[in-house]
Amino acid sequence: MRNQFKIENSILYATSTQKEIIAANVNDGSHYWKTEIGMHSGVDKRYVISGQHLPIQGNLIFLASNNKQLYAFNKYTGDKVWNYKLQFPYNNYTPVLNKENLVISNAPYVYSFKSQTGQAIWQRGFGNTPMYSLMQIDDKKAYVANEYNKVYALNIDDMASIAWEYQTEGKYANIDSNTILDGGNYYFASETDSKTLDVIALNSDNGELIWKTSLNIEGDDVRYFSKYNNYIFGFTKADDNAFFMLNATDGKQLKIRQPKEKILSNIFVYNGDLSFLTKNYFVTYNLKANKYTYKDIKLKYEVNDAFNLYFEIVKAN
Repeated sequence: MRNQFKIENSILYATSTQKEIIAANVNDGSHYWKTEIGMHSGVDKRYVISGQHLPIQGNLIFLASNNKQLYAFNKYTGDKVWNYKLQFPYNNYTPVLNKENLVISNAPYVYSFKSQTGQAIWQRGFGNTPMYSLMQIDDKKAYVANEYNKVYALNIDDMASIAWEYQTEGKYANIDSNTILDGGNYYFASETDSKTLDVIALNSDNGELIWKTSLNIEGDDVRYFSKYNNYIFGFTKADDNAFFMLNATDGKQLKIRQPKEKILSNIFVYNGDLSFLTKNYFVTYNLKANKYTYKDIKLKYEVNDAFNLYFEIVKAN
């Protein structure tokens, strides 16, 4: 269910779709602690925890769950430090944090808390429109897109007043998890009504359009979206020409070779190269040489989606 993990100081923190969160030794898999989250009987166990990557701040690790709860746990012991009951159970996106604040979307609401204490600061509603996107945050603003075609920047210290908003051309943009905040720019990928894909860069200060690039990848949503140095890259669910790369400064699409198998994992940057998993290979893509290196792995794994594996390189031999 799109859950990821977090690694800090050789400890791997992970959660299951059921109700567990664990801390494990990254070298041998032994457990430091395991905590079960209390769930009421009305929650479908398969979907209790979905789309979380467990952000860490100070001594706390944070988790949003589909039992309406937002949790903070002690990262050393697994003990619950605070929790807050939200309005709706739809917590499919990880909360975001700056130095003091935690912000999370919850169906048509966006909430802000003091991250270390759980003190509620504000709650803003958006009518009946779900705010379904991966949020971004900086020192002053939180950025969120709704389920349809609008992106908002909210002033964190001014009770979520709207700093700016941007409307996409398509009526149903399906921005989802395809958002990036970096270097004063807010990037996102948006579907259009003409079945092309728009990648857009906005000035995060005022919401003004910097560039927009339309990619001719028909009928397929973006499954992964990331940035490294001056590259915006990702892939879609398409069977052909799914892997794309753009210049982050001007949005110009770069000519790149396609891998020989569909990408199944996230794309991890290691030593300046891009690495990912396919059904039969561990693949490394050298950006400068535009060259792939393939190592056989042959996953004994049922492939039923275009993006259903998450991995990180912890140590290379």
